[in-house]
Amino acid sequence: MKGKEIEKRAEKRTEERSERRLRPLYRVHETDGKVIVELEMPGVTKDGLEIKIENNELHILGRREPATKEGEYLIKERREGDFYRVFTLDNTIDQDKVDASLSNGLLTITLGLKESEKPKLITVKTG
Repeated sequence: MKGKEIEKRAEKRTEERSERRLRPLYRVHETDGKVIVELEMPGVTKDGLEIKIENNELHILGRREPATKEGEYLIKERREGDFYRVFTLDNTIDQDKVDASLSNGLLTITLGLKESEKPKLITVKTG
């Protein structure tokens, strides 16, 4: 009986590992009336990306192929799994002005600000 229980637990752990999602490292900054979100997603290709906005949340999923194993690992620090991150968008973001690009494992998402939220330069007149 114990052998079957151990086998079931091992199968469950294997399933959990196959569905494991990693949180990519990221940084966010604002420039020229836009919010830029950069996420590190090594091993993800354009075809493996799914980016969507739903209920004022930006969902980012980056799928990558599992590494092919050649021989036995002596040391393994690299974690396997897909990347997933969710950001809540406030009402200053124009959800119709969103662009994304991927280069060398760095995903860059540009979020446009609503015109009413962009800084406005005031010209000073002289007497």
